[in-house]
Amino acid sequence: MFRFRISLAALAFLLTSFQSSSFAGQITGSSFDQKVLEVIKNNPEAILESLSRYQQRQELAKEEAKLALIRSIQDNPSKYLKDAPVFGRQSAKTRLYVFADFQCPYCAQVRANLQQFVLDNPTVSLVYKHYPIVSIHAEAMAAAMASWAAHRQGKFWQYHDILYAHQGRLGEDLYLGAASQLGLDMVRFNADRKSQAAEQAVKSDIDLAEGLAITGTPFFLMNESTFSGLVDATVLRQKL
Repeated sequence: MFRFRISLAALAFLLTSFQSSSFAGQITGSSFDQKVLEVIKNNPEAILESLSRYQQRQELAKEEAKLALIRSIQDNPSKYLKDAPVFGRQSAKTRLYVFADFQCPYCAQVRANLQQFVLDNPTVSLVYKHYPIVSIHAEAMAAAMASWAAHRQGKFWQYHDILYAHQGRLGEDLYLGAASQLGLDMVRFNADRKSQAAEQAVKSDIDLAEGLAITGTPFFLMNESTFSGLVDATVLRQKL
C-alpha cells in the first residue's frame, strides 16, 4: 500500500489549489474528506504539481528571508557586532563573519588563514560567530560557552587559538587549563561559562546561522556574499 506524509501547511496549500482548480466541483458537498481522497487517487499528477508549487514557494520564501537578513547585517552592524569577538579594527570598513565550531577540523585548519588575511588587509575585521554542531560534536557547545567566558575577560582570541591548537583534547581539563594559562579569574570564568547568559549568547549566534541557512562550518559572510569551506588568501581576496 502506498503511503506518504504531508505537512499541515502543504495539505492546506493542496486544498487551496484544488478549490481554485478545475477539480473544485468534484469535492463540494457532503463527505468532503472522502471526495478529496478520491480526487487525489484519480489525479496523482495534480498532487505532484501542487506539491512542487508548494515547495517552490517555500524555497523562494526562505531565500528572500535569507537575503533580507544579509542586508540587515550589512546595514545594521552594531546589532550583530554587539558582544561579538572581533579580530582587527572594530571600525574596519569590511567585516568578515565566520560561523565556526571549535570541534570542526576544517575550522581549525582555516583559522590561521583568516587571521593572516585580516593582518594583511587592515580595512577588514574578522567577526566570530558560534555555530556548534552538537549533533556530531559532543564538546562543541561546552567549548563555545567556555570561549564566551574568556571573551568576558578580554581573552577570546587567545583562548580561541588554544582550543583550536589542541582540538583533540577538548574537554574540562583543556577548558580550565587554557583559562589558567591566560591568567583568567577562575571563579568568574567558571561562573560565566556555566551561566544562562553564555547559553543564550551562543543560541543567538545559532539562530542567526539558521536564518542564513547554514548547514556546516566554517561558513562566511562578507560584502553580502556567503561562502564556505577551506578558504585561503586568494579566495578571500576575490571575495573582498
